[in-house]
Order: sequence, then C-alpha cells, then structure tokens
Amino acid sequence: MGIKTEIEQHREAARSILAKATGEGRGLTQDEQTEFDGHMTAAETLVKALHDAEENTKRLDGLFNTGKTIDAGEAEENDPDLKGSDLGQRFVNGPSYKAWHSKADDLGAGRDIRIEKTRIGSMSDYFQSKAGNAIGTPIAHLPNIRMPLVDQVNRPEITLLDYISRGTTSGNFDYLQIISVTRNTGIVPENTGDDSGDTQKPQSTFTTELAEAKVYDYADGYTVTNQLLQDDQALASFLQGEFDYSFGLKLADMLLNGTGSGGQPKGLLNTTGVQSGNWSKTSDEARNLVISIRQSLTKLRKVGAQANAILLNPEDAEKIDLMEDVNKRFMGNGPFGTGPTTVWSRPIVECDQIDAGTAIIGDFRQMALLDRSGLTVEAFNQHKDYASRNLTYVRAELRAAQVIWRPAHFVVLEAE
Repeated sequence: MGIKTEIEQHREAARSILAKATGEGRGLTQDEQTEFDGHMTAAETLVKALHDAEENTKRLDGLFNTGKTIDAGEAEENDPDLKGSDLGQRFVNGPSYKAWHSKADDLGAGRDIRIEKTRIGSMSDYFQSKAGNAIGTPIAHLPNIRMPLVDQVNRPEITLLDYISRGTTSGNFDYLQIISVTRNTGIVPENTGDDSGDTQKPQSTFTTELAEAKVYDYADGYTVTNQLLQDDQALASFLQGEFDYSFGLKLADMLLNGTGSGGQPKGLLNTTGVQSGNWSKTSDEARNLVISIRQSLTKLRKVGAQANAILLNPEDAEKIDLMEDVNKRFMGNGPFGTGPTTVWSRPIVECDQIDAGTAIIGDFRQMALLDRSGLTVEAFNQHKDYASRNLTYVRAELRAAQVIWRPAHFVVLEAE
C-alpha cells in the first residue's frame, strides 16, 4: 500500500466519524474523539514523511545530476497505487480526483473546481490500454499470423499505432537516418604478409541523413457537466473513449503527414529516402494495386526489409475486399471471413490519415513514438463563465517525439 493511499484512508476514517456525529446532531464522544485524533495524527505524520521523502529525493537527484528533470507544469511520476485497466479508470482512482470527489457533494453552483494534473500512465500504458492491443505486446513485434476466431470477438479495428515501435526519451536529440546501404560482404583469402599483394577486408557503407527527434506537446480537452465529473465510472468511460480516439487520430496523422515545420514533426510522407511506386487506375484497378504491392515487397527485400503491414485508405481497401473471380465469387476473406484482410500474407490496415490513391507498404517497426512525460489529465472550471454554469474543462496532454530510423524500409505507392 502506498503512503498516499494510507493518508487518504485516515482522512476518510476521520471524516466518517465527524459526519456520523453531525448527522445525529451531537458532538464527539470521548471514544470518538480519541479515534478521530488517532487518525488525524497518523495522517499528519504520513504527510510529513511524504514531504521529507520528496525533499530528500530532490536533493539526491541534484547531488548526482541524474539528468531526470520535470518541466514547468509537468506532472510527477504516476502514483504506483493507481488502479484500473485503462487510463480513464486510473484518473478517477488517482489521489487528485479522489480528494476533490470526497467534497463534490458539497459543491454549489459557481464554486471553484480544481483537480490537479495527474500523471496516469506512460506512452506504453497508453498503447496497452487500447483494446485493440489487449494482448499487451506491440503487434509490430509479432509474426504475421492470422488470429484465431476467439481473438476477434469484440476486438476493435487494428490501427497504425499498433504496428509501430515505442520507447522513451529524456528530450530532443539528433539521429542518423539510414537512407541506403551498400553491402560489400565478401570472402577474404588468407594473406601472405606481402603488403603489396594482400587483400584488404571489405567494408560496407551507409548513406545517412541527419534528422531531429523533437519532443512535441499533444493536448485535447472537453467541456463536461459537473454531474458527469462527479460520476467517477461515467467519467472514466468518457475519458478513455474520447481521449483515446482523438489522440490516436492526431498521433497517426503526424507520423504520416507531419510537415516538419509550423510546429509539426516530420512525417513519413515528407521524409527523404522513402521508396516510391505507382499503380494504374485504368482497367482492373484493384488487381493493379495488388500487383504493385507485390512488386513493392520485392523492393523492400532488396534493401533488407520485411514489410509487416500495408496501409490503405478505406476506399482502396474496399476495392480489394470486393475483388471477384469470373464466377462472381469474392476473393480473399469475403464478407464472412474472420481476422484481418491480408494481401501477400501482410495485413491491410485501413487508415483515414492517407488519401485515396495512396498506399504505404513497409516495416513499421522502423517508425517509433518516444514517450517524454506520459499522459496527464487535469480539470478546472476557471474558464470563461463555466463556474456559474456548472461546467468543467477536462484537459489531457502527452509529450512525445517520433523517429523514422530507416526511410528506405517503406514504399509509397500512388495511383495514376
């Protein structure tokens, strides 16, 4: 049990003793007063111990210069006692929300509301909380196999974010993108010691380009009623659904379409070194696309890459799903198949962040999101006239950098 949880338990016990006496219209009995004092003393002792521990930790970090810094306005580490399978549950189970919620019934119209920023999880926690990745392992690191039927029950659509890599970073950094590789591996004969005739050992070479992995802030907020704010389970469900969806869309958009300017990271479609190809829209377009995908797999193999997914706009994915043979029978999975649609054993991932007429084939493990400070949530009504209208603004933020290690491990196809 964490120290913050113990403090909250003592506070709740003391508050219950007072509420009982107040509800009966009397003061505390001697036994109640003794019990009340005991809980308050214990809570105050724990608060002091917590404060001392935090101060000592700050001193220790400063002494050894660990490099771990907390930016202005950034939440501390998430409480190890936070419970919940998803991030919405973690927020309502956190100490900041609980402290506010314990007094929520006493709030009147126009009363200030402030739920301090709570760090509810890392980027890894965010990915694991997505129902589409309920197995808890990045799909990018799993073999390309068709899932059994039981895995598909109530399983949401798999997205780009389920196929990329992820990690952490302490801040901005420069890195080398590998644009191309010239492999000169060879057999070296036994040398005789004659400098003029001995064979030098071969050396492969890389063509690289310097790139910057910069940490960007992603944020979103919603206006909710105070009634929803007080209903912890409804609020948890709302936060998990809305923030998961909105952050997922923006992260995928920046991974692919970020311009690298105007406050945006540089996405795959604006990165130098990505391979290109096309398919013809004339005649049998779906078949032409399937052929071009197979040719792209060969291109990737030549640079040592193994594609683990195919990104298509839903309109183009539909064309493949509706392919028929001469007897009007659907090819592939058909309308009653289970598991993801595959082309050449690679799963198709429908992606609204690319335009119809664009397809991306590649090893999406070469694309990564790096967590800087995790996901934080806070709520307040010091916004416009919200206090007088019983409304509260709930805001979520995360900070992350994105990298594309090997651009040549992707092929972008365009219809023409």
